[in-house]
Amino acid sequence: MNIVSLLQRVSQGLNAVVEKLLLVMGGTICIILFAQVLFRYMGYSLGWSEEVSRHLLIAITFLGGTSAYKRSSFIGLQGIGQYMGKMMQRMIVLMLQGLTLGCFGVLAWFGTGYTVRAWELSTASLQIPMSIPFVVIPLSALVFVVHVLADIADTLGGSAP
Repeated sequence: MNIVSLLQRVSQGLNAVVEKLLLVMGGTICIILFAQVLFRYMGYSLGWSEEVSRHLLIAITFLGGTSAYKRSSFIGLQGIGQYMGKMMQRMIVLMLQGLTLGCFGVLAWFGTGYTVRAWELSTASLQIPMSIPFVVIPLSALVFVVHVLADIADTLGGSAP
């Protein structure tokens, strides 16, 4: 097994896990918000429901971005590289992938630092360390890094433009 196929398998496996997690988190938000409406109707309030839903929505946003990247669901641009031949197009794609990799590497680095520093703070209603909901930042950045590395391996291997 070569490095390209290994990276692709890891990337696809991570994406499968993330997509299942997204489904669970989305369903959980629906259940929590439905329960909150039901309890309010009965005269009670679930004080933690808004906070948990907000943290889950933020996690869905970060992790959903990784899935959208993997599925190539972001808006694509047809640039001037397509008019300059395959070699130039490949160089432009590699340059953009390198910049993307750098961006997500920086996000992982600073997200990790931010998560570690947030350990001393606690959430308003659940009273858990803020690092727990913040950990989605470096984790999603690392998933992005794996996806970008798989794309770079594909581009260098010749299966991408």
